[in-house]
Amino acid sequence: MQENNQTSIGTCVAFFAVGALVGAGIALLYAPQSGKETRDLLAQRTRDLTNKAGSIVNAAKQAATQKRAEFTAAVSAGREAFEAEHNRTNAG
Repeated sequence: MQENNQTSIGTCVAFFAVGALVGAGIALLYAPQSGKETRDLLAQRTRDLTNKAGSIVNAAKQAATQKRAEFTAAVSAGREAFEAEHNRTNAG
């Protein structure tokens, strides 16, 4: 279940980034600038959006890793509590 959520978050971020790049490209192509200025601006915006998308993906990965660690710790604590109770019940 956790992998499906991570995959869907990553997919949404990827689609958003691609859509943003396409939209920015179309907007720049219709801008009243020279071809070279437009290409330079498009290249800069592409780099900026790529960096932002990378940051978003990294933040999502870190959040998923943290949640996974919290879940693992909770399962471990539950297992230890169960074993302690089981041992206490069977010892008496």
